[in-house]
Amino acid sequence: SLVNILYNFQLIRLAGEDGVAAYGAIMYVNFIFLAIFIGYAIGSAPVISYHYGSGDEKQLRRIVYFCFRCILVVSLFVFLLSFFGGETIAGLFAKENAAVFAITKEGFSIVSFGFLFSGCNIFASACLTALSKGKASAAISFLRTFGWITVLLLTLPKVFQVMGVWLAIPLAELLTLGVTVPVVRCTITR
Repeated sequence: SLVNILYNFQLIRLAGEDGVAAYGAIMYVNFIFLAIFIGYAIGSAPVISYHYGSGDEKQLRRIVYFCFRCILVVSLFVFLLSFFGGETIAGLFAKENAAVFAITKEGFSIVSFGFLFSGCNIFASACLTALSKGKASAAISFLRTFGWITVLLLTLPKVFQVMGVWLAIPLAELLTLGVTVPVVRCTITR
């Protein structure tokens, strides 16, 4: 909720009501695409946890790496769909209002880059929970949904205006991935 308030504050200041309306449309679609990653992560966590508990490290690593490969493929597909289908998606929400449509289309084309990284972060957080690494899982979740995004929303719009607001999501996901990769490597390769 705090992040949404911050988004609304920045967008009302920089783009007015049309910017807030565009944000609403972008977030609806964002939640739908993120649900794919969340569902996959929740569905695979019991399998990972089972192999962790059984002590079968070889099979555990194989499953985790397979899952990450699947996530990467789906991430690329979701990115391409959202990036190249952004105009169509924007039209679903704002076809009748040219200003909102333009802001939504531009914002979604930038936000869509976050899908390249969010799947790995979401899956890694669920995977770490399944491996009894709750603190690492919580850190990844906190960084991608609150930590980085708050810092970026407070700084980027000062330089990039409305584009800075849209850049906050993909940059927060990318910065979180910089934490995710070494944590998962250390956890899985032990």
